Amino acid sequence: MTPNEKQIKDWKAQYGDVWEFPVDDKKAYLRDPKMTDFKRAFTAMQNEGDIAFGEEMLTSLWIGGDTDIKTNDEYFLPARKSLIKFFNYDDAETTTLEGRQTEIKIGEARCVVRVITREDLRIAEKKNPSNKPFVTQEKLFEMVCVEKDAFFDDKNNAAIRFPLYQAMERLQNQKVAILKKL
Repeated sequence: MTPNEKQIKDWKAQYGDVWEFPVDDKKAYLRDPKMTDFKRAFTAMQNEGDIAFGEEMLTSLWIGGDTDIKTNDEYFLPARKSLIKFFNYDDAETTTLEGRQTEIKIGEARCVVRVITREDLRIAEKKNPSNKPFVTQEKLFEMVCVEKDAFFDDKNNAAIRFPLYQAMERLQNQKVAILKKL
């Protein structure tokens, strides 16, 4: 099934960005992933392995196309490898401020976080007893955020959350640690 321009326009109105996803002689049409999609896919991966991640992402994002991409291994196996492209988000910029704070900028939006402590991490982990993907990072951000633009209120926007969580991870690991066997 090749969608016409009206169908693509309707999909864009309903889902936002739409992606054409050719796999050899077949095509699928996918919507942009949200954080809830990534959470489901990472949960599937934790429980069932890497293949489950690809299956969940394709199922969640699927809006049309040739179902062989989901059901036939000849198409599914290369398709799941290409889904990694959905992780290509702009990097956040960080700037050290006075008072042990850091500004995080993603595009034109900014937030300021205070230094992250071991106790912050413990509390954030306790707020995620099921160890669900990304929940600890969400809780940690809520705890250490000093100020933020409204842009950062959207917890389901992966283009915000992935760069934010990566920046916060870098802030926690500014020193280099290397374990050497003697």
